[in-house]
Amino acid sequence: MDFRHFRYFVVVAEALHFARAAERLGIAQPALSQQIRALEDRLGVRLFNREHRRIELTEAGAAFLVEARAALDSAEQAVRVAQAVARGASGTIDIGFVGSIMYEARFPVLLKDFRDARPDVQLLLHEMPPLLQIEQVAAQHLDIAIVRAPVPAVLPEGLESFVLACQQLVVVLPRDHRLADAHNLQLPDLSGDPFLSFDDPPGIGLGHSLLSLCREAGFEPAICLRVSEIGTLISLVAAGHGVSLMPATVAHLQLPGVRYVPFRDITPCSELVVIHRRIEQSAAVRALLARMRE
Repeated sequence: MDFRHFRYFVVVAEALHFARAAERLGIAQPALSQQIRALEDRLGVRLFNREHRRIELTEAGAAFLVEARAALDSAEQAVRVAQAVARGASGTIDIGFVGSIMYEARFPVLLKDFRDARPDVQLLLHEMPPLLQIEQVAAQHLDIAIVRAPVPAVLPEGLESFVLACQQLVVVLPRDHRLADAHNLQLPDLSGDPFLSFDDPPGIGLGHSLLSLCREAGFEPAICLRVSEIGTLISLVAAGHGVSLMPATVAHLQLPGVRYVPFRDITPCSELVVIHRRIEQSAAVRALLARMRE
């Protein structure tokens, strides 16, 4: 039995006339009658009473009609869903991210525009550490990872990356710091201060950038605390626990007790990097990656 038999039966049941049903279906009447009898033989029940050139549904036929219509509706829905997923108009995208991406003003707008354009695509956001994100993409538990450079020199097989955004870095100081009112400064000006850093793995993310920039400036930073959240780090700076570096995009978080000071001369940057599978099967994921590249 296939869905063709269901369709033949439903059309006959609606027309209650083999000739009209055959015309609607575009097949010969004898062939249609043969298909209906074959369906009845397969089911082992009579679906129609045939008397004096009139036909009517049996009780079993009426019950079968309800289920046959439901089966056809489900089949058509399955086709629509498959076609929507194939063209990227439906589906689910799991995105891992570091929390600081949300302070890149264009990123939430990008997600909103994508949702507006593809309302049947579900975006699931997961905040997690960078190395775990990369592992999850490689294991196909995430579709996209968004981390801060630097990233591992060698990514797992089958993954590749591109830069989503490059954000200028600024110094964040306690409001009562000796340089809090400076118009700009250089890192050596802070060589004697305690630093707060992000708790990133060695060689990864903004924690590594802070370490590298200080060493390039000629000193080893005295890191007194490592934290995971931007809000926590800023609050600790405000409480006088030390100084730090962070993207200028977070400077609108004007928490009491902090001051954001730009660099003098050369402004260092922090890159946000998208990591994804090189060969991506999902049309929806490919569409979002294309939007991110733009």
